[in-house]
Amino acid sequence: MGKMGFNFGLRLLEKGYQVTGFDNLSEPRKQLAQQGGTQAGSLEELVRSLQKPRVILLSIPHDTVEPTIFAKKGLADYLSKGDIIIDAANAYYKNSLSHYEKLKEKGIDYLDMGVSGGPAGARSGSSIMVGGDEPIYKKVEQIFKDLAAPDGYGYMGPAGAGHFVKMVHNAIEYVLMQAYGEGFELLVAGPYKKLDLQKIAKIWNHGAVVASFVLDKIEAVFAKDPRLETIEGFVEDLGEGRWAVREAVGDEVPAETITQALFDRFRSRQKDSFAAKLSAALRHEIGGHPVKERK
Repeated sequence: MGKMGFNFGLRLLEKGYQVTGFDNLSEPRKQLAQQGGTQAGSLEELVRSLQKPRVILLSIPHDTVEPTIFAKKGLADYLSKGDIIIDAANAYYKNSLSHYEKLKEKGIDYLDMGVSGGPAGARSGSSIMVGGDEPIYKKVEQIFKDLAAPDGYGYMGPAGAGHFVKMVHNAIEYVLMQAYGEGFELLVAGPYKKLDLQKIAKIWNHGAVVASFVLDKIEAVFAKDPRLETIEGFVEDLGEGRWAVREAVGDEVPAETITQALFDRFRSRQKDSFAAKLSAALRHEIGGHPVKERK
């Protein structure tokens, strides 16, 4: 289940579904059971507890999808022809297409489900993008409708399309985060040193052109830490930006801002850039400009 899957489970329970949950950790399983669901102690127990045709919703890290499905004693060993796997991981669409083809050989149907909105959205209503065979999508469409925010779901196209659309969504998100970050850094560096960043985020989020879901989260961040003094500026990535840039290169699409936003994340992880040190040394060597000595 994970954080997203657990909240999906709670939402489906509220919608009247019978939900059985499995997670490697016992606590989420117990919490789901306390809310009216059923817990399974293994993948085999999960599958055996469901009536055919079974619908399995995977909400796990993308690099664990393949072993969860195809490893020995994985889902593919226990599922039957006509069962359906819905993959809600943030997965690379070409991997999803491969999973679709492998499962098709076994008669198991596969839908790739891109999801946006985070754990809170999983609980209250997500944005959902689905790829796969359209007849299979229509067979379980009510699930997507019940998991989504109003008007927040749809069929994107053949296998992989859901995760492809989500990949592009996340690449855009990289750019939005970078733009907001640079803007608020300019506010902090400017001449007005006592600006209330939380208040600014709130005002901008009511009627301004830059109002957005992301800005709403920025307001929440500044409410907890007004000057971000408790964290380091180390920005991780889960792969979607890299995949999007790779796709842009292959399709000869000039995605400069997405590429720059990805590289800015890489830059955030460098405490002492070798490239910057070489530039400083060259300025000294060529023009006699001073360098800062390491202490």
